[in-house]
Amino acid sequence: MAETQKKNELNSFCKACNAPIGNYSLGVKNDYTLLACKACGSVTVSPFPTEKELIKFYQSYEGTTDYRAKKDKKIARAKKRIIRLIKNAPGKRFLDVGCNYGFTVQAAKELKLKAHGIDIDATAVQASQKMFGKEQYECISVQDYADAGHQADIIYTSEVIEHVPDPDLFVKSISKILTKGGLLYLTTPDGNHFMIPHDFTKWEAVMPPEHIIYYSRKGIKILLEKHGFKVKKFFFSFKPGIRLIAEKIK
Repeated sequence: MAETQKKNELNSFCKACNAPIGNYSLGVKNDYTLLACKACGSVTVSPFPTEKELIKFYQSYEGTTDYRAKKDKKIARAKKRIIRLIKNAPGKRFLDVGCNYGFTVQAAKELKLKAHGIDIDATAVQASQKMFGKEQYECISVQDYADAGHQADIIYTSEVIEHVPDPDLFVKSISKILTKGGLLYLTTPDGNHFMIPHDFTKWEAVMPPEHIIYYSRKGIKILLEKHGFKVKKFFFSFKPGIRLIAEKIK
């Protein structure tokens, strides 16, 4: 009974803008109802999984585990993104939150930044350490990294926040790490994009419980502003994805 009550409470508000989410359903996928927020357009799955349930899911998850064949291409793409940030960042400390196989950290290192990567996936971190060096990568949550007092001038987090069960804590931790005037580069699927199929459940990004929140631009902006960020730029994309740069102003 307590677990059911907890899930009902989790489902009662939008995880992006905190507005009451109501029962406006865009369909069902993998036994999860996709609830759209009328206030910001973001979409949240229901029942919303607990952290314990997600840990159990990822322990048995059989996703792609070898990205090394794409290493050079991914490093080159990451360099182009990071170069946009360097000239306006207040320093050279770079952190990749959800670093996966470490290619973005390596790109930042090659651009002469003091680069570090964190991830809760021990297998990915071990692979990164083997490829690029143990000192640059750590298996730790962003919350624990923030609580340890670490600081960064640039934070990069790509295709991570849509997996996170507590986005408020996630963004709060990023804000705690980032110095004032520091820059955040964030990407995530765009749950309110004009190219999404009319049947939301047919969109390839809809894969609960792997993706549990599908942010709109409005929703992610509200979430970031709540924790002291100002969105400087949303990048245009024909594909349904959000790419943005935000500045820590508080």
